[in-house]
Amino acid sequence: MPIKKIINHHKLQRKFNNKVKSTKKIFNYFFNSKKTRRDFAWQGREIENPFIHEKASKKLIYLNLFIIIISILTIFSVFVFHPFFNINDIQIEGLQRIKKIDLLETINGILNYKKLGLIRENSYVFSNVNEIKDVLKERYPIEKIIVKKSFPNKLSIIIQEKISTIIYDNGLEYSYVDLDGKIVEIMRKISDYEWKDITQKVVTTTITGESITTTIVVGKLHEPDIATIKKDLGNYPIIYDKNNIQEVNINENVLDKAEVIILINWFKQLDNNEKIPLKYFIFEDNKQDLTIKTYKGFYIKTRFDREVTAQINKLNSLYKEKIDNNIFLNYIDLRYPDRIYWK
Repeated sequence: MPIKKIINHHKLQRKFNNKVKSTKKIFNYFFNSKKTRRDFAWQGREIENPFIHEKASKKLIYLNLFIIIISILTIFSVFVFHPFFNINDIQIEGLQRIKKIDLLETINGILNYKKLGLIRENSYVFSNVNEIKDVLKERYPIEKIIVKKSFPNKLSIIIQEKISTIIYDNGLEYSYVDLDGKIVEIMRKISDYEWKDITQKVVTTTITGESITTTIVVGKLHEPDIATIKKDLGNYPIIYDKNNIQEVNINENVLDKAEVIILINWFKQLDNNEKIPLKYFIFEDNKQDLTIKTYKGFYIKTRFDREVTAQINKLNSLYKEKIDNNIFLNYIDLRYPDRIYWK
């Protein structure tokens, strides 16, 4: 019988193909993680389950969100509770009459207050500059105040004090006067050296015809020791009142309220004025003129019923148009409404 008749090659090929398919199934079962399924339209494509990836994606989002929240809370806690970010460097400028130790005590009291019984206001994050500003203006005579935070732990405060006191000098004693013109405290007596003798030379002739020159005292001149007064009593407006030579008492009215306001306004304008550096005021004995003494030696004559801003404008115009800063002045007279005299 021929060999072709004995071996059926079609049958062998089918067996070989079946073996190959069985081997592929075994390898797919052990090494391919993707599941497949067949239906009437199946053409050997592999189908993934979308719900598995959706669940995994949501878990990842929640995990990332949790990590972000924890990170924010950690950073926030460091800024709030770590001592490095607590206000401990307090800079104060502009103090003249208010005591720095009192102001610092008030500020620290505000900063050490605990919000909700837990978080101190000395934290850079929670310290409230507007609250500090309001409390200080309420407790102290402050005209203007600027409060500023600087990262990470600095607080800067600039103060312009409100003037609520005048030093009153009647030639006998120095006293504090309030805004109503009343004596609120008698500070000390005038020192003898603050009165200077006014002398005059007198020529007389003896019986023998000899001329003799003698110096006699014809009066007294009061010169307040301004440097000592400001050192001992503070940088307040100082007025020497020639109209009152009697000892004063507590709560006694020695100035009108309007006169006190005029003095304070002049003080604000001239206290740091380089052209007209204020020394002190004199209330003249005619009960209407005000003399302004300066550290440059000259004086200004004005009146209590003259508005201060208008007088300052006149002075500025005079200096701008007529007076050289280096010129020696004796006086400036502003007592007349339409004229200025100066020498």
